[in-house]
Amino acid sequence: MNDIDELTMAAQLFKDPPEPSAQVIAAARARMTEPEPSARTARQGRRRAPRRFSLGLGLVAGIATAAVLVATIGGGGDPTPRLSAQEAQEQHLAARQLLLAAADTLDKEKPLKVGSYWRQRTVEGKAFHVDGDGNGYVVYAEVENDSWEAKYKALTLQWTNQDGVLITKSQKEHKFFSRPNPVVPQTPEDTAAWKKAGSPTRWKVTSDGDHLVLTMDNKNPPSAEGSTYVRRPNPDVAGIDDQPDVDQRLQLGKDPAVFVAAVRKDAGFIEGSAQELMTGSRYVGDKLASPQSRAALFRMLANLPGIRSIGSVKDAHGRPGIGLAPPWINRVDGTVVEYQLILDPRTYDILGDQMIVKKAGKDGVRPGALFSYGYTLSEGWTNESPPGS
Repeated sequence: MNDIDELTMAAQLFKDPPEPSAQVIAAARARMTEPEPSARTARQGRRRAPRRFSLGLGLVAGIATAAVLVATIGGGGDPTPRLSAQEAQEQHLAARQLLLAAADTLDKEKPLKVGSYWRQRTVEGKAFHVDGDGNGYVVYAEVENDSWEAKYKALTLQWTNQDGVLITKSQKEHKFFSRPNPVVPQTPEDTAAWKKAGSPTRWKVTSDGDHLVLTMDNKNPPSAEGSTYVRRPNPDVAGIDDQPDVDQRLQLGKDPAVFVAAVRKDAGFIEGSAQELMTGSRYVGDKLASPQSRAALFRMLANLPGIRSIGSVKDAHGRPGIGLAPPWINRVDGTVVEYQLILDPRTYDILGDQMIVKKAGKDGVRPGALFSYGYTLSEGWTNESPPGS
């Protein structure tokens, strides 16, 4: 019996941008016929604020983000509809068994061998509904991220403060590349509706009350909250990154008790299990922490009320995993979504996370569709150097 079977048993602006070029349109149409998303080489992208990026999951967690989270998804989430008390309890017990099994597995592992850079490659995307005949259709805008965090190489920054004093500070190098992919429909149903509408390459859409213009080339991606486990820098005006560097994360993750205590202090743990699972994903997904520290966090998450096992789930890249979900979430436009954290059934690493629409809101994305998503392509130590080094 494989791991998937075991888990299934456990619980079943409106400024018009220029039209995209013919080359972009041809590339996008070719991409729509690809059987699976492919890994592409990322190029340098502009830096953005923490856990906000130019497309992606409506997820926010971590220090100083609780207010954004409440405004975006509305508190801790409503009780999951159409589940009896017995069904909810069964799914919660299955989730607890899964999290404890993950902890037992990690307890037996050894820390990873350190290299020169911690590299993480991810994809994040978001759905946008386009009005049209019938129910219209949905297009998806996504970005590919390539993060390189140095273990040894440091940069020296200098600036003058408001009192005219020259300040010098050293920080570890963190290179972050982001490349937008063409905006396209992803399902046969949406592709057919898009073709019926004349295969447009520019759309006016609404997202959480904001009016946006999308173009197929995705040159000016709209801002959205990003997956919590994606490591992106957050430089201030002086270029100082306030995100923990590799050494700080290695140190924090050495001691399980210290690691769990730090997670409990995170602002994402003040609003209920919906936010707690999202916040927890940032830490259990950080493989710079020791396996034993991540195991301790899995055990802590096992005690969260409302977390459910949803059995075998595919991530947005099409890979099968095992899914956890908190209570359903009401977004500001009235859309009701289910947040799903998807784990590898063998290693319990994060494959990805996603929000599935359960009830349509003003944004118009239909029930059953991906509302937003993120997934990991690869992650680990490397002795290679990032582009431009």
